[in-house]
Amino acid sequence: MRCDTVRQMVEEDVEISPSLRVHLDSCSACKEYLRSWQAVRAGLVALGVESPPEPSIGFTKRVMNRIENAREEIQFGEQFIDQIGRRFVYAMLMVALTLLLVLLLPSSGPLRSSGVSQSVLVQTQMATLSNEQVLGVDGSDSGDAADYSNASGANGNPATRGSQ
Repeated sequence: MRCDTVRQMVEEDVEISPSLRVHLDSCSACKEYLRSWQAVRAGLVALGVESPPEPSIGFTKRVMNRIENAREEIQFGEQFIDQIGRRFVYAMLMVALTLLLVLLLPSSGPLRSSGVSQSVLVQTQMATLSNEQVLGVDGSDSGDAADYSNASGANGNPATRGSQ
C-alpha cells in the first residue's frame, strides 16, 4: 500500500485491515500519523462533551465590530499591496526601457564619449599627415616641392628632370 492511501483510510476511520496493519508495522511515518490522528479525534470528542459558555453582555456587538474593523484592515492591506505592485511594475519597466536604449544606441557618436574622442583624434592625425606631405617631414618647406613642380611643369615627366 502507498502512504497517501493509508493516511486517507486513517482519516476516514476505516477498520484496520490486515494489509493496512502490515503497512503500519513497516512504516513509522504512517504509524505516527495514526497516533496523531487518534489524539486529534479524542480531543474533538472531549470538546463535544463540554457545554459551550454563555456569551457575556455585548458579545455580539463586539464580534460585529471586530468583523467590520477586519474588513477595513483587509481593504487597507489590499490597497497597500496594489500600490507596491504598481511601483514594482513601473520600476521594472524603467529598467527594461533603459536596457533597451543602451542596446539600441550606436557605440560611437555624440552620445558616447569614447567615440567623440576617437573621431577628433583621427581628424587631427589626418590634418598632420596632409601637412607633412606638403611641407616635408620636419614641417618646413624644403624647396624640393618647388623644384618638382618646375620640372614637371616644363617637361611633364618628373623622371626627365635632370636631363634639361
